[in-house]
Amino acid sequence: MIKYLFLLLSLTNLTYSSQSELQLRADLMTNYNKEVLPRKNTSKPIFLKLGIAIRAFGSINQVEGTVDSNIWLRYWWKDRLLSWNPQDYGNTTSIKMFTDPETDNSIWVPDIYLYNTAEAPMTDIDYSKASLYYHGSIIWSRPGMIKSTCVFDLTYFPYDQQVCQLKFGSWVYNQNELNLKKGTPSIDISNMQKNQGWDLVNYTSELNIVKYECCPEEYADITYNFTLRRKPGYYNLNIILPTFATAVLMLISFIVPWDSGERISFATTVMLSIIVFLLILSDSLPKTDTKPLLSQMLIGLTFFSLFVVFFTVLISSMYSYKENKNNVFYRFIKYCNCFLCKQPQNNNEEKNKSLKDNVSMSMLERNISYGENKKIVDLDNVLNQGEDFSQYKNEKSTDLLDDVCEKTANKLEFILTIIFIMAFTIFSIIVFSSIPSYENINDVINI
Repeated sequence: MIKYLFLLLSLTNLTYSSQSELQLRADLMTNYNKEVLPRKNTSKPIFLKLGIAIRAFGSINQVEGTVDSNIWLRYWWKDRLLSWNPQDYGNTTSIKMFTDPETDNSIWVPDIYLYNTAEAPMTDIDYSKASLYYHGSIIWSRPGMIKSTCVFDLTYFPYDQQVCQLKFGSWVYNQNELNLKKGTPSIDISNMQKNQGWDLVNYTSELNIVKYECCPEEYADITYNFTLRRKPGYYNLNIILPTFATAVLMLISFIVPWDSGERISFATTVMLSIIVFLLILSDSLPKTDTKPLLSQMLIGLTFFSLFVVFFTVLISSMYSYKENKNNVFYRFIKYCNCFLCKQPQNNNEEKNKSLKDNVSMSMLERNISYGENKKIVDLDNVLNQGEDFSQYKNEKSTDLLDDVCEKTANKLEFILTIIFIMAFTIFSIIVFSSIPSYENINDVINI
């Protein structure tokens, strides 16, 4: 019996509270106009405190220059037209009020906009209900998604650090009508989720009073600054490490035998592989005149690979003189040799004597084949018998040119190899030493 009595009393109190709240709402909305700035003294502004709670940073897109953020936008202000005595309404101290202007019996709400929006302003911020207290104080928290613009400095990409802003302010009311202040807390990250690609390393807020050229009054805004540092692990693992590993193959190409026929194709394949990584990177960067660090790495490696291809073709062409006596390199060496060694014409006896003196000891005896029999011919006997020495002259000249060509090709190959290795090493040291070392590299906010 007592149980039913308590239940009856509870239902009675609930009914009385509901009726009291309904009466309170009806009284508050009587003669209330949500289109009018709710202040009793028109000479005093409404003081509005604004704060923001970051739930998560979503897509951070450097190509489009936008940042998607999941936020709770918080407002604190006092509406003196919406106050009451709790004792007159069953000790009701607070109620929830509609804020959507399209809804009946909604209250006045400040027109706060995101100034640096990248889409229709505030369309994805919910018109949630606001908490109204008996002394007229209102707390309104609006959850939703916003897309803001951000100017990205990609000089050190992918080891960059960006400062992005969220700038909020009233679009209509000036500072004399709506006095904007920073809330407490101004920025709340207690419920923030970590981003997989970025770390939040710092955040600040500042109140700005600006006089625009369009209007004589001053307008206030609050700018929230967020310093985000990129996590370079993805680019290290998927672009930088494979690209430099591929570039090392350029050094291996130098030990591939030039006469194997695979040296040029090997060097060309390495060059095309590096260009593929460069094309992959281009999809992650905006089409601007900036020169990101990673782009400089890949472009530098591309030029090195082009040098290797040119170097390989040049050396292979130089070594091909044995098969092709019309080779440009061979003809060039022959011309230089003739120009340097040119002698005045003398009679046949003097010419033979001069040629004899210049022939090396290894050329004094030669094997001349007559069918299957071989005879040793002494060069002195040949000259004493008055035979023509022109054939020996031509053979000697050809052997000397072959020797000069081979030695020149070997020396040039060695020199270019050393130059390339030194240049590649210096380039790698300069590039990796350009990676910024932030003062507080480990100073990442724990979320």
